[in-house]
Amino acid sequence: MSNYNFIKYLSEISNNYDAFIIDVWGVLWDGIEPYQYSKHTLEKLKELNKNIILLSNAPRRSHVVIEKLASIGITSNLYDTIISSGEVCRENCLRDKESLSLLGHNYYFIGQETDKGIALNLEIEETSSIHKSSFILVCGTRDFSHTLDNYINELDEGLKLQLPLVCANPDKVVIRKNDQLLICAGILADYYESNGGVVFRYGKPFSQVYKKCVNFFKNINSKITSEKVLVIGDSLETDILGANNNNFSSLLITNGIHKKQLYITENQGFSKNSLDEICIQYSAYPNYIMEKFIY
Repeated sequence: MSNYNFIKYLSEISNNYDAFIIDVWGVLWDGIEPYQYSKHTLEKLKELNKNIILLSNAPRRSHVVIEKLASIGITSNLYDTIISSGEVCRENCLRDKESLSLLGHNYYFIGQETDKGIALNLEIEETSSIHKSSFILVCGTRDFSHTLDNYINELDEGLKLQLPLVCANPDKVVIRKNDQLLICAGILADYYESNGGVVFRYGKPFSQVYKKCVNFFKNINSKITSEKVLVIGDSLETDILGANNNNFSSLLITNGIHKKQLYITENQGFSKNSLDEICIQYSAYPNYIMEKFIY
């Protein structure tokens, strides 16, 4: 089993790092409103002249994420940039000529209307019929109440047609207010791939998003090395695994999507045995453990 460093406040280790890659959903906000201390913690890091990237598996353009966060009080002066999986999918796939030579130019869309922006003003066109498409673009569910069962028929039809599937959000679940777990595009992509389909994923934990982070840090501060970068997130499968695979230190926020696994009952409190089990399950191991994003 790994030896985790349990901390209560980020201030205990912040001086060890020059730069931070921070998840959004599950760390800064719950999908409805910001967590109590998230804004203050970002303010403290900026006071210390830390460089901050907000790295999100949101399947939408980065500017849309910026606008949404600003509307809940997390303004752009609190970080240096935002990189979203939707933006990376757009740049590395949907507008990339080499990728489109394999995918074709007509896509069948699964997701919410607000996420269609990642494909706007490009040389691709949405089709209303899956039979007229050359690939499937999945950003998530069409409704937060949906489960995988709502999409089995469409995905099975895509499998019959041997269409490749592009996943703009590898997350399988996110946590929403009141600890509600919602499924994400990653669930649909996993089903498709497990049944023989070809899937292209963009976002955490895959290397393309971390390469963008490294390049951004190099451009603003050439002295930043990987040893001086801390990744903070609430998902072992995306945030922590991505950090492990790209040689960054990592901090797991336990009040996010793993909360019900790690806190068996309110009276019993945190379960280290459960943490050991799910770390083994995902082959992902954080350096630090902290309940909430508090400075």
